Amino acid sequence: MYNLDINFLNDRPDLLEREVRRQVSPTQNIDQTPILIGLGAALALNAIVGGAWFIFSRQNADLTKERDALVATLGQKTADVQALDKINAETAQANKEADALATVFNQIKPWSALTLELGELMQVAGVRILDIKQTEPVATATAAAAAPPASPTPAEGQAAAPPPPDPETAKLEISGLANSFTQINDFVLLLNQSPFFNGEKTKLISAKLEENPTQLVSKSVNADTGTVKPQLQPVVKYTIETNLSQATASELLPELQKNGALGLVNRIRTLEEKGVIKQ
Repeated sequence: MYNLDINFLNDRPDLLEREVRRQVSPTQNIDQTPILIGLGAALALNAIVGGAWFIFSRQNADLTKERDALVATLGQKTADVQALDKINAETAQANKEADALATVFNQIKPWSALTLELGELMQVAGVRILDIKQTEPVATATAAAAAPPASPTPAEGQAAAPPPPDPETAKLEISGLANSFTQINDFVLLLNQSPFFNGEKTKLISAKLEENPTQLVSKSVNADTGTVKPQLQPVVKYTIETNLSQATASELLPELQKNGALGLVNRIRTLEEKGVIKQ
């Protein structure tokens, strides 16, 4: 048999409310310290980041201003450097032109001084000069262009290139007459010793006996005989070749002054006083 149990207690409102109260646990107190610590740390971190950003932004602005000032200063300095380079270039060009002018004056050997020098040597040797031909040397620029370019560095086992030779000077060809070969030899020796001529380049090209070109006519004592042409001793016709010396005008001042080239002497001394020509 089945028993039917009916619990009428569940239908009572007061008992149901008690049961609900038992099932619901009372509210527990939560510790908020970690939350506050985390919130403070976040605020502090944001403050640090914000402060750093502000400081870096200000430093960046200051550096930008400083950079702009340096760029402006650099532009001014660059302009000053360019102006200084231009002045230096103009000064170098002026010095170069002054040196070139001084070189021209220093290489001059006036014909007045050369003529007096040859006249003295001619009288000492006892010869006569009939003709002088001057040949100017080939320009240095042309010679440099014709020469092959030198190797920048000598090859191993190969000797270094010799230094460039001294610039050539004008060549003179002197022709004249002498009474003997001895007089011609004396004249050549005197040319070798003269400071105006290059002794190493002085040489006798030719010397030969010829009839004396001097024409003398004398009257005979006997009127019937008429005029008599005396026989003169033959002479020696010579040709000597020499070059002007490498000595500069500043090195030949005493000789130039002695031979009367006072204008050139005064110019050379003025250039020496101004430092254009080194003494």
